[in-house]
Amino acid sequence: MSQDKKEFKFNEVEFFVVRPSLNTLNEASKVYNKTFSQAIGAGAIVRERLDDVLREQGLWNDEKDAAYKMLRKEILEAELKLKKGGIRLAEGRQLALDIKHKRNKMVEMLISRTNLDSNTAEGQADNMRFNYLVSACLVYKDSSRSYYSNLEDYLNKSTEPLANEAARQLYALLYRSDDDLDSSLTENKFLRRFQFADEKNRLINEDGHLIDEDGRLIDENGRFVDKDGNFIDIEGNPVTADGEYLVDELPFLDDNGQPIVESKIESEEKTDKKK
Repeated sequence: MSQDKKEFKFNEVEFFVVRPSLNTLNEASKVYNKTFSQAIGAGAIVRERLDDVLREQGLWNDEKDAAYKMLRKEILEAELKLKKGGIRLAEGRQLALDIKHKRNKMVEMLISRTNLDSNTAEGQADNMRFNYLVSACLVYKDSSRSYYSNLEDYLNKSTEPLANEAARQLYALLYRSDDDLDSSLTENKFLRRFQFADEKNRLINEDGHLIDEDGRLIDENGRFVDKDGNFIDIEGNPVTADGEYLVDELPFLDDNGQPIVESKIESEEKTDKKK
């Protein structure tokens, strides 16, 4: 049986996002249709014309199309190779990382398409439909009372952190979350299977510590650290949390090799300004 609600806490207040009822879905469809009609009336393109517009604006062409299809072909071939096995484990790890890179490249190539799609009539209608669902499906846990009074109330508060979190929680309830999708990818299955990655698909070493692709230790935020968890730069030099180098500072020397007194420099600078 599918999950009917999802609990989460925000600023110490407990909420549910609930699966929309049939009546809520019907109202959401009305919002979709109204938004679609308004978008068409305002001159928005339909998705069917998306490819034509991308080409007209120089955002897509035959060369990019061929490159995109080649990446997809290479990923499929690499997935099959990983599935078959019979190669060194180190080669399999690198193959999995190569697949990750190529997927990211495909995403980068589609950014312009994704951005433009959100402005199509269907894209605008889809977004407003989901906005309505969030406004109707966020409730207080203790009373089941709706947090938002209506769609307009949600839109007025859509920049608030709670609105973003509610949308994320509802998306995870209704659809497969990004984490679920990532975990189902062939390369991530392989990396987890052979302990090259943790349950969140982050690369780890044999001791279970987070690392980058070159095996360098990193923290939860991707910053380089030493074995004791202290911040370092890419070369291993100690740094502060702000990225400043941690060194024993020595005085600069004058032309005679004598330490320069800082107060003397400040005095000379003041003299120069007066001139």
